[in-house]
Amino acid sequence: MKLNTISFFFFLGILSLITSCTEKSNPVKNLDEIRPKSESKERIKETKESKDTLLPYLTSYTQDSVLLEIESISPIEHSHFINRFQPVKKSAFLLQQKDSTENIEHFAWEFKDSVATKNAFYNWLDIEKSSKILSSKSLSKLFFTALITEKHIDFFYSTKKMDVPKLMRYVKFNRNTETYKYIIIQKRNSKALWYQFADEKLTLIPSK
Repeated sequence: MKLNTISFFFFLGILSLITSCTEKSNPVKNLDEIRPKSESKERIKETKESKDTLLPYLTSYTQDSVLLEIESISPIEHSHFINRFQPVKKSAFLLQQKDSTENIEHFAWEFKDSVATKNAFYNWLDIEKSSKILSSKSLSKLFFTALITEKHIDFFYSTKKMDVPKLMRYVKFNRNTETYKYIIIQKRNSKALWYQFADEKLTLIPSK
């Protein structure tokens, strides 16, 4: 009986020693260490390419002649009604201003000519908003500014009041024009106000 007991404890000692050696020879590895290096390099490459792609857009907002003081931009993924009217170019960015909690959503479209621009804008008013030219009907639950030129439509949305002259400077220096077909400025959940721009002045147009 005593021999069997000694044999049993001797067996446990050997088993413990084997287990300890196995654990030391196979330490737990960090997943980041065993992940293929090519995968990590690919993620870094994608991030750099993304920043490089957005840099020209960011510069268009931050140039000295515009002074929008945008700290960063990021693409907006959801679509917009006007996208269906075959613009030549389109973009949609969320703009984060410096030292501010204010975010601005900026949707922009370029069309081949003034006819295509009007077609897209009129259809948006009529079908999407059940409104019409010079109507005071609210077009957004947010603060909203629309700047329409011959070949471009720029929509700006925000939860806070926006600096419209700076938005107009953005259009002036990035669209190379100061001639507006339509300008709409609307406060949050308020009536849409239509303006004309001449001699560096905004003049309210009576609504219909």
